[in-house]
Amino acid sequence: MRIYIASADKASRLSLLMLVESEPGLVVVGMSDRAESLLTVVRALHPEVLVLDYELAKQAVADLVSDLHHLEHPPKIIVLSVDPQVKATALAAGADAFISKNVPPDNLLSMLREMRQSETTV
Repeated sequence: MRIYIASADKASRLSLLMLVESEPGLVVVGMSDRAESLLTVVRALHPEVLVLDYELAKQAVADLVSDLHHLEHPPKIIVLSVDPQVKATALAAGADAFISKNVPPDNLLSMLREMRQSETTV
């Protein structure tokens, strides 16, 4: 499964890269620290999943998620945040899932496994 990571924090991006690539069958196809170019890059790389740090897009997350869903090959979108109140906002905007940064990293891997499994059973 092809994953794209978008986070303003370099340490978070690198941690997510190491976590995701520790799982067989998952590969990170790119990373970004800018919301402005995200749509263009996702359109070009066609990842199956976008891991999006809410802090990267903040108030524009609804517009960004909507734009991503209108791509020819839209990725599943997992929004990350330390603020649990962001969950409702992210899901209402159309994100496929929300993960708190305060939970163990294995929760993200479990979610990615479930997404991969749902792709193979469709």
